[in-house]
Amino acid sequence: MNIATRQTQDVLIVEMAGRLDSYGSGAVSDEMVGIAKSGVKRIILNLDKLEFVSSAGLRIILTMAKLLQSTRGEMRICNTKAAVKDVLEKSGFNNLIKIFDDEEAAMKSWA
Repeated sequence: MNIATRQTQDVLIVEMAGRLDSYGSGAVSDEMVGIAKSGVKRIILNLDKLEFVSSAGLRIILTMAKLLQSTRGEMRICNTKAAVKDVLEKSGFNNLIKIFDDEEAAMKSWA
């Protein structure tokens, strides 16, 4: 699992690549919690390169979203592959976190 971040305006883009599963989830969770607690208020998870997400991965995303909400922050998800989007939707994440087709649409949602 690889995580890269970049700043665009007042939004932190977090790009995830690989598999978000129980293997290595502790280190990924620590990094994602650190990002959520960094004081940033707007985060977009760009999942263009994420191949798979398990229940452990869903917990990490949910934890991050809740941490942001507790500080009046928000998270958006974009660029999900069909398999990942299916897992997110079946798990009800699309009711908790807004999911967009691309990064531009996610950015515009805050306008």
